[in-house]
Amino acid sequence: MALSRIIPTDGGQIGVWQLTETSTDLLASFSPEEFDNSDFWKYSYEKRKVEWLATRLLLKEMIGPGFEISYSETGKPILHHSSYKYLSISHSREFVAAYIHEYCEVGIDLEGISRNYNAIEKRYLSEAELKQTGRDPVLQCLYWCAKEAIFKLVPFDGIEFREHIQILPFDPERQTKFSGNFTYETEPLTFSLNFQIFENHCMVWVSC
Repeated sequence: MALSRIIPTDGGQIGVWQLTETSTDLLASFSPEEFDNSDFWKYSYEKRKVEWLATRLLLKEMIGPGFEISYSETGKPILHHSSYKYLSISHSREFVAAYIHEYCEVGIDLEGISRNYNAIEKRYLSEAELKQTGRDPVLQCLYWCAKEAIFKLVPFDGIEFREHIQILPFDPERQTKFSGNFTYETEPLTFSLNFQIFENHCMVWVSC
């Protein structure tokens, strides 16, 4: 098993699975019935197969086998379960994370700190945020994950990270939470963002 951690939250929980197994290894944990009408078989790439299987094994560890996942027209995952109604999923090369909640929308993102954020910084950071992060890889990673998490939470298309989501300055060594402002087709919204840093990764999550 490669369950890394489970984090309880108010009304929900977060699970993280480390991707150490092959798809053949993971398949051994499923029954044939669990693949009835499954979209698993359409995947040809090993990485996508592993992500699909690990996500479902992670959820089985968190809430048991009595659930299904479908997807909206925009690709947003929808959890069908007796208690948990909302789901957000994130993948990196080494981990899968899932955030489930009983009564409100959620967003989560997980990313490696070693990614080259300098190459994309002007696509997702405003001029003020470029100064705030100062090309610090941890801050660059946290800002990226925060914007991805908010993007997954809100029900809008056409969101520009640089323009519509602004992260407020914070010190990740001294603070356990930070804030982000979202301005698009609604009144401005401010979200409280939680985060963890582990094994050269940042993980940020948010709920409504």
